[in-house]
Amino acid sequence: MTTAGLILNPETKLAALILAEKTFERYRNISGHYRNTASNHLVGHLGEFAAFIWLRDNGFEPEAYFSDPSRDRECDITTNIGRVEVKTWSEHHWSEWGRAVSVTQLKSIQKKADFLFFCTVAEVESETPHVKFPGWCPVSIIDQREPIWTGYTTRRIHNYQIAESELKSVDEMAKLRL
Repeated sequence: MTTAGLILNPETKLAALILAEKTFERYRNISGHYRNTASNHLVGHLGEFAAFIWLRDNGFEPEAYFSDPSRDRECDITTNIGRVEVKTWSEHHWSEWGRAVSVTQLKSIQKKADFLFFCTVAEVESETPHVKFPGWCPVSIIDQREPIWTGYTTRRIHNYQIAESELKSVDEMAKLRL
């Protein structure tokens, strides 16, 4: 499977950085599902902006709920085919951590989203980071598996992890709107 993606422009990178600063400040003292760092917030927002752009450019008529921190209990993006939750990792951590939903996050995602849209980010510090789209899947796929311990031996998290072979390409998602 070929991995689609795009390169974000400096204005989008700046918008993601500003949003990351706001969300990190909001959650700085709250223990989350994963490490709560400013860098992780930036990685997540870069993926959300990239997914939004791809969905917009491919006719899904997205609405960016992620851009309003007060809507954080809702899906990241609504579209004309359903609700999308974007999950993003730095490219470096994709093999160990990627394609996962934490056990503590599952019920929330099941309530607010129909699809998981996975992203990786290379060169996070670049003015024009490259975001790749390894694939997507329906949220319901998580019901078909048991949680496993993922990550490195120094930091393990109990996750529902989807195998890369189970992800559908974004080209397949484009077919849903036809």
